[in-house]
Amino acid sequence: MRCSVIDIGTNSVRHLVCDVDGENIKHIKKDVKITRLGDSVSKNAKLSTDAIGRTANAIKAFLDDAENLKVQDIYAFATSAVRDAKNADSLINELTKLGINVDIIDGETESLYGYIGVSYGTKKDNVLVLDVGGGSTEFSYLNENLVKKSFDIGALRLTEKFVKNDPISIDEYNNISLYITDMLTPFISENREIPTDIVVIGGTITTLAAMSQDLKMYSRELVHGYVLSKSEIKRLLDLMMSLSLDERRLLNGLQPERADIIVAGTIIVYTILKLLNCTSITVSEWDNLEGALVEKYIKETNGKN
Repeated sequence: MRCSVIDIGTNSVRHLVCDVDGENIKHIKKDVKITRLGDSVSKNAKLSTDAIGRTANAIKAFLDDAENLKVQDIYAFATSAVRDAKNADSLINELTKLGINVDIIDGETESLYGYIGVSYGTKKDNVLVLDVGGGSTEFSYLNENLVKKSFDIGALRLTEKFVKNDPISIDEYNNISLYITDMLTPFISENREIPTDIVVIGGTITTLAAMSQDLKMYSRELVHGYVLSKSEIKRLLDLMMSLSLDERRLLNGLQPERADIIVAGTIIVYTILKLLNCTSITVSEWDNLEGALVEKYIKETNGKN
């Protein structure tokens, strides 16, 4: 069966097309469009008309792609920005006109999808999966049951909240790091069994992996499974903090559209590594898109048989 999954995120909209045969998954296409749906949501809890339009246009292009690729079924879900927006119905109505239903998932379900995707893609057991997104960051790991926790710290959200200078100032860096620490310390203190083997998903970490390898053209094969040390993440962070926005846009491996929020995203990753006293992470290209695919087209389908 050929199916696709659309992830409507705070910073980007992503589309995965796969052939599913039993429990086997064959990737056909994986695409991303940065639409900034979550612009200003953290300030006024509303999606802007422009952001809704950009996102609807991106999804229309994905639906056209799915039709051309003869996709048989589509599952779409929305995350942090749509969860938080008082006018989420405005987006849902626009997407209904396009003929697509959207599942607005909570943070725990988002964590679940991320964990499942990483498990399938890396074959790793006993890992902490971190999903660093535009509006939120999810923790998930197995401890008898699956522990799932979502926090309102994301690359776009923290950029809007703290960053006013270009380049970002040391005070802004410290304020972001302290904010993350205050948010996460109670959870980390109460959960001493958190695994030290960390797999990270999301646009921030795949971008850092591409930057670390100085990739002029993005490669899923080179990014998936790449190991980033804490010192390398700090090197990239120091480099980006020394550059203006326009200068960051010229760095290999960094999408120009992501250059304004990548610093805050990197601070999230680096601060979490310090809080967990970990020296490296593994990057996964298998993420919540694949996890949703498994949940909807493998687990649920098999459960019905």
